[in-house]
Amino acid sequence: MFGFKKKFSPNLSIDLGTANLLISTVNKGIVVNEATVVAINNKTDQILAIGHEAEKMIGRTPQHISVIKPLINGIISDFEATEKMLKYFLDKMQEDKILSVYRPRVIVGTPIGVTEVERKAVEDAVFSAGAKEVFLVENSIATALGSQMFIEEASGNLVVDLGAGSTEIAVISLEGIVNWKKLEIAGNKLNQDIVESVREDFNVLLGERIAEKVKREIGSAIPLKKEEKITARGRDLLTGLPKEITLSSEQIRSYLKKSLEMIIEDIKSTLETTPPELVADIYQKGIIISGGGALLKGFDKMIAERIHTPVKIADDPITAVIRGLTGLHEDERKLKNIVSLIDNSPVIK
Repeated sequence: MFGFKKKFSPNLSIDLGTANLLISTVNKGIVVNEATVVAINNKTDQILAIGHEAEKMIGRTPQHISVIKPLINGIISDFEATEKMLKYFLDKMQEDKILSVYRPRVIVGTPIGVTEVERKAVEDAVFSAGAKEVFLVENSIATALGSQMFIEEASGNLVVDLGAGSTEIAVISLEGIVNWKKLEIAGNKLNQDIVESVREDFNVLLGERIAEKVKREIGSAIPLKKEEKITARGRDLLTGLPKEITLSSEQIRSYLKKSLEMIIEDIKSTLETTPPELVADIYQKGIIISGGGALLKGFDKMIAERIHTPVKIADDPITAVIRGLTGLHEDERKLKNIVSLIDNSPVIK
């Protein structure tokens, strides 16, 4: 997009995550931070709520209302719901005069290893929502940029993005991904570990949002200086009645241990297949971890101890991707180079 329209067209960045949707502009920063959830009335096919309002309905709806999470492991699983969700927020941004009358140029973060079909699904959803021009950039690259890593140098950088649906491990050098691994063990799996373990130990079924709250408030990867407890309410599987139980941080740590160790093993195996020159760089610089999983108490220290490499949590790890994507609007050379390196040319409609 060139000339007059390019001058006045808004530049947007979208972090289309499994759990959260973030949209930012160059001038205003993050303007949308919502849950990636859509509630639909099955009788009328109408959308009842989007974002946090829809998230509140999870586990609380009658049969004729479906609460949908339209992305699985960062990949669009429900195209129509994703399209409507994006269009809703872009329309609202126009109403709030955040967007101009011109259709925006959009940079979207995507998981590592997406197929052509999955890429096209993202492009089509963003175009249908009102974009004029779409660039796709891998989340690991965006995380590195958002963490102020100098990825244009011939030097190794290791980024671990601990999302809700997946964990992505990427070794980056010269603005490209040299080695990577993706596993479906991340925030949602940790929540499920808590649900399953509580069911086995207490014969109580917890809701998904309650498990998330327990993990967030008392979950940890290593022993805490002061261990904590929390009260959780669920359904007694023997009586079918409500039941309240008390969980300790020691118990939650034991529930999460297996999944956390599997993530660490995959970080190890990624390093084992990385050129030794880059591994030496990573040892000197340290590993950057981002995403919601980076906030789990002590997980950075657990990784550092097992990998024998310094580990740093990205500043505001949940927004690292969107910060990196937004910065690319200001550096045309870097954007074009990164996009061409992943064979992901921009699409204009």
